Amino acid sequence: MSASTSIARRVRPMLLVAPVAALAALALVLGTALAYDTYTNNGDVITNCAKCHGDFRAAGYISKVDGQPWTDDLHDTHRNTMLGGDCDTCHFSNRRVPTYIGKSNGGDGLGAFGCVGCHGRSQDGTGTDTNGWGAGLRQVHFRAGETVCVNCHADSDPANKTPVGENVLPEYYANPGTGHNIPTDPCNPAPTYPENYQASTLGLDNDGDGTFDEADPDCNLTAATPGETSGSGLDALLITSIDTALGVMSISYGPACVATDNRIVYGALADVGVYGYSGQECAIGNTGTYDWSYPADPPSMFFLVVADDGQHEGSYGTDSAGAERPAWGAAPTCPLPQDLTQRCD
Repeated sequence: MSASTSIARRVRPMLLVAPVAALAALALVLGTALAYDTYTNNGDVITNCAKCHGDFRAAGYISKVDGQPWTDDLHDTHRNTMLGGDCDTCHFSNRRVPTYIGKSNGGDGLGAFGCVGCHGRSQDGTGTDTNGWGAGLRQVHFRAGETVCVNCHADSDPANKTPVGENVLPEYYANPGTGHNIPTDPCNPAPTYPENYQASTLGLDNDGDGTFDEADPDCNLTAATPGETSGSGLDALLITSIDTALGVMSISYGPACVATDNRIVYGALADVGVYGYSGQECAIGNTGTYDWSYPADPPSMFFLVVADDGQHEGSYGTDSAGAERPAWGAAPTCPLPQDLTQRCD
């Protein structure tokens, strides 16, 4: 059998059932322009964020939130204290100016998200690149009387959108990469207060509701369990390439909130209507990509990527009627109980 015949046999049926089961499909993701998408236009101090927050490299920064003077400038606090000199976390291409809010080269082990990697959450996104991730940050500004963002972003007004809770991790918190000092708890708990850099007395308010740290009601909930991989606002589950000679399929997906790992759950395509799961690939990581040495049997299949936190499985997603797909409760390979009562999304 030729490689092209094998691809048609294995992949085309998956494309046909994708509208029913929200399964993987080949796609090309195109970038879109953002309004107010850089800290300054050209390194000046009169445009965009710099108009209020000043030169990112100037000494004597005073916090707009708690009025505290910082002991170092914004640039070196981010570059050195938080990121260990990893410039690619924030900068795009080989240029240092302009610095984009929603994209970068991606640091060591970090996604290419730029500022919103810490100052936004993917669960607030629109599903296109990092658009929408900064809804909570825009609402912080709106509540402070800086309403310019609403001219392009309706979600800046709290009346139009309720961002996910403060306890939901920004992408860089969930996956802080290598050699960085990035916080991993958005609730900024005592006694370490991981978001309090320099002389700060308050952390971030990423849900934009005006309450900070452990005073935010979202930070006093029962420990959340994972939501849905590639759920609302996250990158779709896609097949990015397939090598039929080696039997390797490369996939990409949007990691679920509070997930620490994922597993692939698959079954014969003929059984997709009854969710006839027949196998699993455990511990595929939480990076958003995976090269899967898929099994020869079944010859045509459907599959899902399901999040877990080491203790519970997340959602298997919903069907075309909006009902939760059933979990594989008796999974023999990597069994974990599912708990959706405290799901983070």
